[in-house]
Amino acid sequence: MKIEMLMPQMGESITEGKILKWKKELGDYVEKDETILEISTDKVDSEIPAPSSGTIVEVLAKEGDTVPVKSKIAVIDASQSKGSSTKATPEIAATEAPVQVETKQVEDSSEKGGSDRFYSPLVKSLADKNGVSEAELATIKGSGQAGRVTKDDLLHFLESRHQSTTKGASSTASVSVKAPASSAPLLPSMEWDASGIKVVAMDNMRQAIADHMVRSKHTSPHVYSIQEIDVTPISKWRAKYKGEFQKQEGFSLSFTPFFLEGAVKGLLQFPYINAAIDGKKIILKRHINLGCAVALGNTGLIVPVIKRAEEKNLVGLTRALNELAQKARNKKLSPDDVTNGSFTVTNPGIFGTLIGTPIINQPQVAILCLGAITKRPVVINDMIAIREMCYLTLSYDHRIVDGSMAGQFLASIRTYLEGWDEEQSLS
Repeated sequence: MKIEMLMPQMGESITEGKILKWKKELGDYVEKDETILEISTDKVDSEIPAPSSGTIVEVLAKEGDTVPVKSKIAVIDASQSKGSSTKATPEIAATEAPVQVETKQVEDSSEKGGSDRFYSPLVKSLADKNGVSEAELATIKGSGQAGRVTKDDLLHFLESRHQSTTKGASSTASVSVKAPASSAPLLPSMEWDASGIKVVAMDNMRQAIADHMVRSKHTSPHVYSIQEIDVTPISKWRAKYKGEFQKQEGFSLSFTPFFLEGAVKGLLQFPYINAAIDGKKIILKRHINLGCAVALGNTGLIVPVIKRAEEKNLVGLTRALNELAQKARNKKLSPDDVTNGSFTVTNPGIFGTLIGTPIINQPQVAILCLGAITKRPVVINDMIAIREMCYLTLSYDHRIVDGSMAGQFLASIRTYLEGWDEEQSLS
């Protein structure tokens, strides 16, 4: 039996992937789940496992090719045992008509410098635009997989280089206007033309995010509901147990998992918010696959997914969130980590945002936004008290979610968190 291997989709907004390196060759025998190749997208670099044990009898895309998702890239003959594996020749492999795959050819000189070190097309493009030589690229310490230089690594290098070259220079030596030191490192050279304008091309990640957001607004009629929550009970409980949790788990306990657990309990009560739309059909989801937006510095974001979140308690959700966040920032997410989300939570509150109105992550029908937790005077039993408060916003698709359902969903989260038992254990 022959098994087709397809280019995986590393997230809902990803449409193609680049083959970085084949770990196995035509005619090699592979075990199931053994790494067979490395791929790269605008968001994730990942090692892809073999879907089945067998012999590789076709390879339809080579290193450097950019291939649309779900396109066939290889064929494994699962009927061949390890002992019977022999190296195939191009003539043998060509006896079956190959599937035509759209590819984007990239010259070798744009991928590697004088050594075998790999640089992604995005990194090379950014380097070329900013006059970074191959020798300079070779000096940059990479934080990506296998020491690969990432976009952030290059941006930090450019920012450092710019600061060193302009240090001590007279402010009147050039007609260009320098950016204030507090500017975000998105425009490392930050030199304006005479008219006070700088044109910067969107990178691939920003283009993908832009397309995804525009498509969502065109697809879903967005409506927003906001509720205020008193999080003082969970704040006190967290303060009581955060030291023990840090010692037990090896990482800190943030506020986010409390809201994730509240959202899960609310979605169990209101399954139409954990759904999707297909034409005039509503697709209800049995399991809650909770997407959690993770910011990748100032360059974009990705939404890894906690699968079957309804089966996890607070500690389990915290572990899952921490693991996915670390994998996202280290570009080690697998295809399964970023697909099949059914509901998303985003937390711009960690940056001080009080209230946000996020765009729905298609094909989902709602997204929950967490605002900053701040101390405010509130009235409790006709008395003024200082409490830790937070605004929650639900953005929802008005085609199937009405204001009453959205309000009840937010109220269920509020009731759960405000009723938190401060005496409960950490288990």
